[in-house]
Amino acid sequence: MPLWLLTLLFFVALMAAREVGLRLRLRRQQASRGLAGPTSSSKPMDPGGAKEDGFAMTSVMGLLALLIGFTFSLTLGRYDERRDLVLKEANAIGTTWLRTDLLDPKDGERMREVLRRYVDARVDFANARDAGDETQQFAQTVSLQNELWSVMRQGIATFRDNPRASLIVSTTNEAIDLAAERYAARQDHIPPRILRLLLIFAVLSAGLVGYERYQQRKATALLLLLFSLAVGLVLDLDLPSTGATSVPQDPMLDLQRSLHQVTPPPTPQMPVVSRAP
Repeated sequence: MPLWLLTLLFFVALMAAREVGLRLRLRRQQASRGLAGPTSSSKPMDPGGAKEDGFAMTSVMGLLALLIGFTFSLTLGRYDERRDLVLKEANAIGTTWLRTDLLDPKDGERMREVLRRYVDARVDFANARDAGDETQQFAQTVSLQNELWSVMRQGIATFRDNPRASLIVSTTNEAIDLAAERYAARQDHIPPRILRLLLIFAVLSAGLVGYERYQQRKATALLLLLFSLAVGLVLDLDLPSTGATSVPQDPMLDLQRSLHQVTPPPTPQMPVVSRAP
């Protein structure tokens, strides 16, 4: 379901709850006037009861704002984590690319060719538009990781016990681990139980707003709209695949451009020696 539609449905639910609260308040007033008789209209309102009602509504709305703010802080932290992982993975792949110079020219070029395709797959993974596409792109990533590891093992076979080999192995392993961390971070969402409780609390709060502020329909509608937009922003940050606020991929895109612009070194040729007749 599109995010804008979720936000709209949430706003409609709040408005419906407000209308229910408003109808209950009007029905209660009509019942009170009917029981008290015609002289009840001349009685002044109880200021103490109005203050208690205002305190209850203010407390409930403050608690709702606190819950939304806490959920927003949680999703914002996860957004920052996803952004940092993109930078770390791009740095790890770039370091692996530089350390391929430690291999023999032929093995180094084979590993660089796999790294080019691997970076392309990581960019496609970031551009996945739904959960199914994301899973498919990560499966392609795992396949290229196996190929990259195999090429790397063949490249260091002649100096496996040399410290030079550990430099290549460590960065390759770091790039693979960071890819798994990015996938786990993109799959990490707000628990559905919290979202359900937030929805129930918001609906009940909207009903209380309609009950206590039944004469301020425009102001309460604007208030509920602001709460709906805040919840929509929380959901947007929590959905990296389908949300509008995507994680910046600039480090990975810069790496992709730099890797594809690098031209392989020319193959050395043996000089042709002409023989005198």
